[in-house]
Amino acid sequence: MKYILLMILSTNLYAQQHRDSHQQKMNSIVQEKDTISIAILLYDNVVLQDFSGPMEVFDKAQNLTKGKYKTFTIGLKSKEIHTENSLLKITTDYTLRDFTKADYIIIPGASMPVIKELMTDKILTKFIQRENTKVKTKIVSVCTASYLLANAGILDGKKATTHYFVAEDFREQYPNVQLVQNVRYVDQGKIITSSGVTSGIDAALYIVGQHSGEMIQGMINRALQYTYGQNEIWPIAPQGMRYRSEK
Repeated sequence: MKYILLMILSTNLYAQQHRDSHQQKMNSIVQEKDTISIAILLYDNVVLQDFSGPMEVFDKAQNLTKGKYKTFTIGLKSKEIHTENSLLKITTDYTLRDFTKADYIIIPGASMPVIKELMTDKILTKFIQRENTKVKTKIVSVCTASYLLANAGILDGKKATTHYFVAEDFREQYPNVQLVQNVRYVDQGKIITSSGVTSGIDAALYIVGQHSGEMIQGMINRALQYTYGQNEIWPIAPQGMRYRSEK
């Protein structure tokens, strides 16, 4: 009986020490109090996964770091946004008119007809150019949103990536941009471009790793049951199919 009691006490003590050790480790990780603000720019017919994936990463990062990350949304023309095929209606926190500043501005992608239309939006183009001049602001594109950055001229002379299916067209349209293939994201300091759709998750995890370390990054990666990485052999379109911009 004494042996059983000793075993129970020993087990409880070990469990308590393990909890204390874990808490101490977590507290040491989240000591930094500086808030990192992430703005998600939304517009009608945006692809849901392009922004929901990164948002989920930053939401989990906010919980694990006790509020270090603050994420909010910006509507391009209004606060009422419909995602692709009107799958979801969203009311954003701000519009471009009342948006102030953010450490990161994430611009998700859409189908190419939508992207082509957005490329003619002078307000959006000027917004991207203006934010790129801000020393403490970084711009992140997901998927086809790389076209919006290239159209604004902020990728000239830089490396960038995009969705594999439009990659050759992107190279042809923007010869001053060095296209990087077989990657999930490319970091060029003030600008991060990511490839197709789910690669926005990798870019977000990369950002979290930069600010909160590999442990927090790994915890989120496992919580999502995701496989984070920078390099990936891109798919090959069937029978040589590829996207071509209309002349």
